[in-house]
Amino acid sequence: MANKIHRIETIVGRGSHVSGNMTINGSAHINGTVDGSVNASGFVTVSETGIVKGGIKGEYAIIGGIVGGNVEVKGKVAVGKKGRLKGDVIATRLIIEDGAVFQGRSSMKPEAAKEAVDSSIPELDS
Repeated sequence: MANKIHRIETIVGRGSHVSGNMTINGSAHINGTVDGSVNASGFVTVSETGIVKGGIKGEYAIIGGIVGGNVEVKGKVAVGKKGRLKGDVIATRLIIEDGAVFQGRSSMKPEAAKEAVDSSIPELDS
């Protein structure tokens, strides 16, 4: 997956305003405001000028701006130093940079949590 190239299918430009939920076949880069949720089959990037008032679903999410809803991704969520996230996170990894604000709960996707626990706990003999 590291070598997989993600094509940005949708860009919400700085100063643009989208009312309602967005469903994207591919990846999205949000520089403006979305009054709703973003559901993408690829990744979702919210730049420092970006605002998503709802949640995010996708492959992974990078949050440099403001997100006001739950985030559920297959991979990781990264909240940048100027990022603001108010909502719960479900992901395989969560990265929060120094200076970021995260208000919510986080949990690992069940398959990632099981793998992490199984690999860190030695087998016990009965």
